[in-house]
Amino acid sequence: MKRTITLMSLLISTFSFSQLPMITAANQMPAFGDTIFYSDASTFAFDIAGTGPVNDKVWDYSGLTPTGPVSFWYVDPTTTPETANYPQATIAMGNSAAAGYEYFENTASTVSRWGYSSPTQPSLYYDNAWTRYSFPITPGIVQNVPSYTGTMGPFGSGEDSTTIANGSYSVNPDAYGFLSLPPLIFGGQPEIFDSVIRVHVLENFQIILWFSGAPALTVNVADDFYVWFDEETQDPIVIYGTTTDDAGGGTQTILRYQSAIPGTASTAGINGLTKEEFSVFPNPATDKLAITFENEKDRVVTLFSADGKKIESQSNKGLTMSFDVSDLPSGVYMVKVRSATDFSVKRVVVK
Repeated sequence: MKRTITLMSLLISTFSFSQLPMITAANQMPAFGDTIFYSDASTFAFDIAGTGPVNDKVWDYSGLTPTGPVSFWYVDPTTTPETANYPQATIAMGNSAAAGYEYFENTASTVSRWGYSSPTQPSLYYDNAWTRYSFPITPGIVQNVPSYTGTMGPFGSGEDSTTIANGSYSVNPDAYGFLSLPPLIFGGQPEIFDSVIRVHVLENFQIILWFSGAPALTVNVADDFYVWFDEETQDPIVIYGTTTDDAGGGTQTILRYQSAIPGTASTAGINGLTKEEFSVFPNPATDKLAITFENEKDRVVTLFSADGKKIESQSNKGLTMSFDVSDLPSGVYMVKVRSATDFSVKRVVVK
């Protein structure tokens, strides 16, 4: 996969590259047994752009309306029915929306596709694995797959076959900032992510149907997707995109967000993360907001506005700290505390 620096880097010139957020492989490489839980959502009034410049975006998705759950899980490919057709795959992914598995070959920093098998629709077999994501993902650095080819089963060879041609794929990290999702507990506070990178993913390919050795029909397919990555969360936390073709199939639109995320307030205790107890006072506050902890440890404490914008972040390893809120507008704010083993959020009011 080729990487190129785009004009995006000029738009973020107020920051050095050492200050840019990035999505590393640390939490993105799937393992057998991993399950990712999403909710499909209504696209009504969904705003891809968010607010603010590309280097300080706010995507407020706390009001998304869920329409149904969907989950994805990773398994050993040798346990799947079509493992013989994907001998180089190192992991397979199933999902609750459709029968079948997608097959990948992963390295320490790349996730590459080998294809997709299904008992109910034609399967995909790529001639060579091509890179879906290469980590780290950094704003302004585009990753390109210039070309890929393959076949579709059950008619994948011979004079009467179906092939995949002129496939291209690009990954463009085009903005970063803060993102909020609906509360994971009814009546709770929105889930806030403070170093999110939006990635624009474009994929184009042709499906060619052959008859008696000649192309009888060519269908052009285009995928136009945006995905939002958070460094501490496996797989995109939000996915939005459309698939179109020129065969009259209509536009297919997907919007989904992760609905059970290890380490967030409602899932504390998953994957070893627990809820850290802390106190904030006074609440409401007018001048200083004091925070006390039960134990000394390295942690990061962040103050957010209700719409997900970061106000201030401090590193702390003691028992006490404070925020100056005297110049803040009156309203509701949130204090997020995260350490290597704990995560917790509390609501505060500034008057």
